[in-house]
Amino acid sequence: MFSSLSSPFSLSLSKPHLHPPLRHRLPPFFHRTNLTLFAINRDGKHYPNPADIDPPEAPEDTVHGVSKFKQLDLRIARARKAQDAQYEKDQSIFLKAIQDVEDAPDESASTANDDSEGDLYSEIDDSIALKRKEFVKKGLLKPNPKKDESKEEIKDEVADELQPQEEDDLDEIDELEELKGVGEDSEAENSDLDIDDDLGPGNSSVKSEFESEFDAFRKGEVRIVEPKCKMTLAELLDESKVVPVSVLGNLEIEITGIQHDSRLVEPGDLFVCCVGKKTDGHLFLTEADKRGAVAVVASKEIDIEETLGCKALVLVEDTSSVLATLAASFYKHPSKNVAMIGITGTYGKSSSAYLIKGMYEVMGLRTGMITNVAHYIHGENQLETKNTIPDGVSRQKLMAKMVHNGTEALVMEASSHELESGKCDEVDFDIAVFTNLSTDHLDTHGSEEEYKNAQLKLFGRMVDPTRHRKVVNIDDASAPLFIAQGNQDVPVVTFALEDKKADVHPLQFDLSLFETQVLVDTPKGILEISSGLLGRQNIYNILAAVAVGIAVEAPLEDIVRGIEEVDVVPGRCELIDEEQTYGVVVDYANTPDGLSRLLDNVRELNPKRIITVIGCPGETERGKRPVMTKIATDKSDVTMLTSDNPRNEDPLDILDDMLAGIGLTMQDYLKHQADDYHPPLANGHRLFLHDIRRVAVRSAVAMGEEGDIVVVTGKGHETYDTVGDTTEFFDDREECREALQYVDELHQSGIDTSEFPWRLPESY
Repeated sequence: MFSSLSSPFSLSLSKPHLHPPLRHRLPPFFHRTNLTLFAINRDGKHYPNPADIDPPEAPEDTVHGVSKFKQLDLRIARARKAQDAQYEKDQSIFLKAIQDVEDAPDESASTANDDSEGDLYSEIDDSIALKRKEFVKKGLLKPNPKKDESKEEIKDEVADELQPQEEDDLDEIDELEELKGVGEDSEAENSDLDIDDDLGPGNSSVKSEFESEFDAFRKGEVRIVEPKCKMTLAELLDESKVVPVSVLGNLEIEITGIQHDSRLVEPGDLFVCCVGKKTDGHLFLTEADKRGAVAVVASKEIDIEETLGCKALVLVEDTSSVLATLAASFYKHPSKNVAMIGITGTYGKSSSAYLIKGMYEVMGLRTGMITNVAHYIHGENQLETKNTIPDGVSRQKLMAKMVHNGTEALVMEASSHELESGKCDEVDFDIAVFTNLSTDHLDTHGSEEEYKNAQLKLFGRMVDPTRHRKVVNIDDASAPLFIAQGNQDVPVVTFALEDKKADVHPLQFDLSLFETQVLVDTPKGILEISSGLLGRQNIYNILAAVAVGIAVEAPLEDIVRGIEEVDVVPGRCELIDEEQTYGVVVDYANTPDGLSRLLDNVRELNPKRIITVIGCPGETERGKRPVMTKIATDKSDVTMLTSDNPRNEDPLDILDDMLAGIGLTMQDYLKHQADDYHPPLANGHRLFLHDIRRVAVRSAVAMGEEGDIVVVTGKGHETYDTVGDTTEFFDDREECREALQYVDELHQSGIDTSEFPWRLPESY
């Protein structure tokens, strides 16, 4: 394959050319004895032959001249260079010759076969395969792994069992695969693209543009690109219009990021020392400095001369008030480059966001979403995040990433807490949506008035009649306050379930365990919508999405199709379907009002029984525990009490607090444990408990019979459980699915679950 070098000892080496020195520099000895007379001039004097005055050849071990070995090295280097040039010229021939050769096995596989005997031909094959592997790593050839003969045999066996029509389909698929391969080869041969020989191992193959787009289309994925933002500190202060109290250091230092959490600081970041309720960012300057912060914004005097890398200090009156402004300016105000829809209210924010996103996607807009459930760039491209409630800096960075990757519209939850804490500051909303107002989160805000005022902030930004829109649920008593916020000339679209004066309201609806059907009257016409979202509360969410569509003058068919394409909202009255004869629903409800609303909505589906699992978190909100139990036992036929992130509190102590809601204690409950039977409560409903959540969830699912609905509450979309200082993966939805599969296996094995202790005895 490759031309070999000739033996180095066959190379003829010429003597180096040495310039003769001047004659008068030669020793006298050479003048007299070593000169041969060559000619007699006209003057009669003899002159020597010029060759005789050459100095003796320098020894090879001296520094004079070039030794034979050095010359040999130079000749070899020239030969190798010529060989590389010839290789580059004939590279296409080499690649074509080995393109169908199978790749060399991995090291683990090769070492396993080291003991096997091989002949000359197998060694040659191995050498070719290894050379091919080098080409694959450089991206010059596509991988061609060794085919699994066992799989080929299975494929042949399956083909033998196919019907004639199926065999024709299989042949057609094979032909298409061959055509695809031919197309790729011809495209590669005719391409003007220069292939870089220095591609690293990570770029194992060079895909054609068609193949890349096809794979992205097939997988429904896009390559998410991180935006690279940078500016000097002086430019940032000028852009943000932040007026500092004083400035110290080099304002021309380049900033590549902004952080207020010292644990997340990266080299080149600006660290903002925010003062919170529990922590003071000024105390963590040392850690931020060690992680590479180059400048600091603070509200207290700091000596940056003692820091390692901080080159500038900006002193302001309140760091928290300028944080979002600095972040928005650094990331070029991304919310101004997309259509922003903000949703506030107590319930329905996440579900409404999913529905609105689906509608905008059908309208042809790449639509992102930021909710407490998930974050999406657009389409099905979900971002993996540890914290689903981004702070002011993370929110701006997240929006910048969306804009950088082509997002055209963005639906965002704007909860009362996010609005009050400034996390939504510098977000330029175009549409404000109000779902409803309840007194369920007063523990965060202190009073109902503060809670309401926090949500009103979103509507206070609706001031431009040509751009802004208000969407309000007028079934809620607080609706007039939200409509009155901002500019009165901003158009308002109202929706309601009960109030028929609303712009968007249902003419009729039908609720069932597996489908919600609603006939919606709008100013543009009547819509017939069939949704997989369950319960009365989701009718409100559907109406909110329709109202947004009417506000932006979306085509009616796009409104219907967009809403109907949303089959489920994770952890929001999510139906778990394993083809069982009863319903299993997982919901996030973790407050007394939320639980009460959920169970009322489930009762409206006319189940035979409601079996509810509830738990209360540890180390917080002890006052809600008995209330939650009271609501569950009143509105459920069977209640299962358990834990929910107990943290460092004893789960049995939590259960004892919960039992107080029905006038019982753990001792009262446990005295029936020995009899393996627990009598009904005073209202005839049943109560069970287990401190291990997995056991409680699976037991509740196993209780279900035809026509029942099992409701598992508390976690919803969350996928973790914290016990002590350990946080482990835990998903109520997965537990329900496994329980349903296990119960099905029990029934198929002839085991009657009615004999389990949760069943009432026949004598009762």
